[in-house]
This record gives sequence, structure tokens and C-alpha cells, in this order.
Amino acid sequence: MPKNNKNDVEPGILLLAKKSGKTSFASLGAVKHALGTSKVGHTGTLDSFADGLLVVLTGRLTHLVPHITDFDKRYLALIHFGSETDTLDPTGVVVKTSPVPTEKAVSDVLSQFRGEIDQVPPLYSALHINGKRASDLARSGKTAKIPSRKIKIYSLELKEFSGEYALVEVCCSKGTYIRALARDIAYACGSCAYLEALRRVSVGPFLLEEAAGSDKLGEFTISSLLKKTADVVTVESNEKTSDSEKLEIKRKFLPMSAELACRCGLAKAFLDESFVQSYNNGRPLSFSVLESKEPFPDDCDIAVFYQDGSFAGIIKKNGKKLSYGFMVPKKKRFRVYTWKQLLNGDFDASFKQAGTALTIGSFDGPHKGHEALFKAVLEQKIKNNLVPGIVTFTRSLRGLKDPAHKGDVATLAQRLEIFDSRGFSFAIVIDFSDDFGRIEGTEFLKVLIDSCRMKFLAEGRDFHCGYKGAADMDFIRRFGENNGFELKTIEPVFYNEEKISSSRIRDSILSKDFYSAEYMLSRPFSLDCSDFDWSFSDENGFRVLSAKKSGIQVFPPDGTYAVLVNIDFRQQSGEAQSSVSVLAYRSDCTLENGSLRLSFPGKLIGGFVRTIQFGYPDENNFIKE
Repeated sequence: MPKNNKNDVEPGILLLAKKSGKTSFASLGAVKHALGTSKVGHTGTLDSFADGLLVVLTGRLTHLVPHITDFDKRYLALIHFGSETDTLDPTGVVVKTSPVPTEKAVSDVLSQFRGEIDQVPPLYSALHINGKRASDLARSGKTAKIPSRKIKIYSLELKEFSGEYALVEVCCSKGTYIRALARDIAYACGSCAYLEALRRVSVGPFLLEEAAGSDKLGEFTISSLLKKTADVVTVESNEKTSDSEKLEIKRKFLPMSAELACRCGLAKAFLDESFVQSYNNGRPLSFSVLESKEPFPDDCDIAVFYQDGSFAGIIKKNGKKLSYGFMVPKKKRFRVYTWKQLLNGDFDASFKQAGTALTIGSFDGPHKGHEALFKAVLEQKIKNNLVPGIVTFTRSLRGLKDPAHKGDVATLAQRLEIFDSRGFSFAIVIDFSDDFGRIEGTEFLKVLIDSCRMKFLAEGRDFHCGYKGAADMDFIRRFGENNGFELKTIEPVFYNEEKISSSRIRDSILSKDFYSAEYMLSRPFSLDCSDFDWSFSDENGFRVLSAKKSGIQVFPPDGTYAVLVNIDFRQQSGEAQSSVSVLAYRSDCTLENGSLRLSFPGKLIGGFVRTIQFGYPDENNFIKE
């Protein structure tokens, strides 16, 4: 795996079985090598002599380290009675000896330590006293009084007893020192002790048996632990990670998901698709853009996901206020291929190996009728693990063939953006030339089978392809049966008892019926203005933007409309673009004789018009004829 920029690493969790003899920090080296990143953090340090579960966070999820650290933990601990070391573990120097207690004496005192208790942490610890580490003070020969603090012991059970050794299982709150617990249990028995061995077996809902490397730790029993050699605490921290270890770490890595968010005790929500761009640009948050089946607690962290299930970041809720914890930009996984690239074999090998599910068409809109096709294709990703894709054209076929065509409903850029947002993995875009128009239907379908391993095709009843449209649905079904792909026929979708089509939407726009157009599109009709050549002027306190009609889209009739204008504001840092902010403005839009004019109160600085959205705020949006 290639190395990534630390902020580009996929946010996720890796459960790692730390070996005894390595520090927690050194144990992260295997994770860094396997995942190709330095952006990792663990949640709760284990002493070098201890082994067991480390919960490792990657990428921006390292912001959640304090949240996971707060989880309760479960340990197995081997207590060695009769001696006490200065560090309360096997790495220290013996400073005290005493008689060994009986098994009954140990069992009888355990009840004293269940529930909320006061605990004095070990002198050799990372706690700070007057700005200095307690362990540093101890090593310098200085003594310091460490105050006690409240901890909770939820359960404490004696599992084994043999000679001077007791093996106990402890479930406790954060901040509990098992070394100090072993010391205090011994004192309660009239003895002394240190912690011989320690294994962390769970952190909140995460279990050691789920962790990478857990099968290599061995048993944690008195007999098995005593068989270990004394040099177990001197394992080299720079030992190389084997290929098998790297493979297991990659396999056990858990990308952040809605299910994982629940395990972490986070509230979860899905981001409204229309707000994604604004979210990625850090615009103010509101509850209306968050979709959730459960109400949010008053104060909580909300794990947010895009509609395709990918992790979007953390939003913090404080009472009725929302703020950004951190944001993970939506990744662009969508790929676009030309017909020539397909013929040349320039298609993703992993897509081809998995097999693809396709639908073919102009998809001018796209509209609600197309959504039924999209759903059928996207379902194949879950049902049969097929990669969903679309075969489309640079513009609508009607626009390519009919000189009197009034314009397309959507540009290619708009259509590709919609395909991406719906969850498709790729699009094959065909420039419908005379040569392409002469391809027979069998040849066309054979290319899709050979080049991208089409295994599923969804189309409407009236679909046909090939030279003069000779290959209809009956022909395609028979061809599929003989060539290894399934054909699914999708019924049309109706609005006001008529079939929804791009032509109907175009007619609605031309008749200023933006309500019907919005219903059939499932979104307002928008002009793509990214290629318009704008001129600017200031008139009577208004900023006026003017441009000539351009592009392939249908234009509404001449008139003045209330519209919503999306404007890109690009902020520069030196020569490199540092951020892009997209803001929406209400405006009057006047169309007249092929010209377009926008009027804004005040001034706009440094922006350019991205889209103009008609039908805002309602279908009666024209101000005057």
C-alpha cells in the first residue's frame, strides 16, 4: 500500500494484540508499515511488560482517542505475592518482602475493592505532580505524595491460585492502575505484592479475540505464564513486521461505518445529499440536513455519513447547537471512460474481475423514470457484488439527431455528477459518431461483455440498440441467455397519468411549469453556467452579471424569474488554491433574445456563477412577463 498524506488516510479502527516486551508506541510500528501511514493513535497505554488489546485509530478518527479511552476495560492480572518492587511490576527492584497469604485470605478481601473506591496511583506512572511526571521524580530519587482518586471496579474475581501467585479478572473504569490494585489487595491480606503479568482482554465493546495477532499471545494461566523466560520483557521494539502480519492487519482493519459508530457509542446520521457540497466547504450546520431514525441526546458526538455509507466526519451537538468536530471530504471514486478506452482495454481490472451491472441510455435529466433503472443496477452491488455502471452519450440522442431540438434538460457534467452521487462506480461516455451509429446490436453488446464483463443489464420496455435500432428487448434477452448476462425489464413511471420522460420535462420548462419539472426530476431544474462568459457591471447599487446563451441546455422562455444562484468563491493562498466555498444567492434572472442577466443587491467579489436554479421558491416564480 502506498504511503498517504496523513490526512488522506481512511478513518477507521484496528484492533491490535500488543505483545509483552514492547511499548504501546512501538507496537504501532506494525500498523504504520501495514497501512502505509504515520497518522495513527492508540487509546489507552499498556505497560511494556503487559500484553493484550490496543484499540488503534487511523486518519482523522484519531480525534476520537479521548472518547474510546473513556471506555471501561477488562483485564486478566497475575499477582505475585511476597515481594514488592518499586515499580509494582517485574521490571522494578524489590523493596519489600513479606509472608504469602492463603487463597482464602485473598478471596475474602476482594469484596473490599468492588464498587467505587479511592486508589493511590503508583509512583512510577505518567501522572504529573507540580508539572513533572511522577516516574521522572521517582527515577531522580525524589519522593512525592500522589493524591488518591475515585475509580470503579465493576467486577473482581479470583480465577486461579497457586503458591505465591493469584490470577484475577478485573473489569474497571478508566484511570484504574492494576499495579496499584495488586499492591492494595496484598496490603489488605497483610502481605505485599507486585504485578507479574497483565493482559487487557476488552476495551468497551471491542474484544481481544477480534484483534490482529491475538492468536500468537498464548494462554494466560499461572502455569503457562511461569514457563515464559525472563527475557520476555526485552523484545526488540524495532523488529520487522512480517508479510503475514501486515496482511492480517489489512484484513482486520475496520473502516468507519454506521455499524462501527454504534459500537463506539456514537449517535449517527446521514447527510442530506443536497448539503454535501456546503458541508465539505464548512457552511453552517442545521438539524434539517441530518437524517436519523433516533433523536440525538442533548450533548453528544454524531458520526455523520454520506448517502453511499462513506464516513463524513463528526458533528458535535451541544444542546440545540451543532458544530463541526472534524470533516472527512467525500472521496471521488467515480470513473469515466470513453468508448475508445473500452475498445483499447483501458478499463479497471478489478471492476472487470468482479463483473459489472449496467444500464444504457441518454438519461437526459436524469428523472424519476430513470431512478427505477438506477435502483435495479445499484441493487446488484449488494445482491451479486457486481460493480454498478452506466453507458451514456455526450448529449441526448434526440439532440444529436434532431436539428429542431429545443435543448437537453441536463449537461453531461450534471448527469455525471448525479450518477456519482447515486453510487455508481463508473460511466462509459460515447460520442455518437456516424461510425458508431453503424455498429450492429450484437457487436455493441459483445464489447460490453468482453471489455467490462457485463453480467446484468436493466432497461425499459422500449429500449433498443444497434444499427437502425434492430436489437430490441426480446432480441437482447435471448442474446443475454446465450452470453451470460441477465436482462431486467423496468416498467415506466407515471406522473398525472402520463409517462415521465425527458421530453415532458423539457415541455414543462418551456411552459414555465417548474413545479412539474421539479417533481419529475426530483430536484429543481438548473442551468449549468460553468462555461458562460460573464460580464460585470454595477447599476444603482446592484451587481449585475450578464452573459449570452451558451451550451446545449434548454432555456426557459424570455421573462424575469426569481432564481437561486450558486456561486463559487475561490480563496487563494500564494499560487495554490487553498479552498473553494459555494454560496447560494437569491436573484432576479432576466432572459431576453438569447441573453441572460442576473441582478444582486450589493457586490460579489471573486466568484463565478456555477448554476442557476429555477423554480425557487415555488412554481409561480416568474415575476413579470
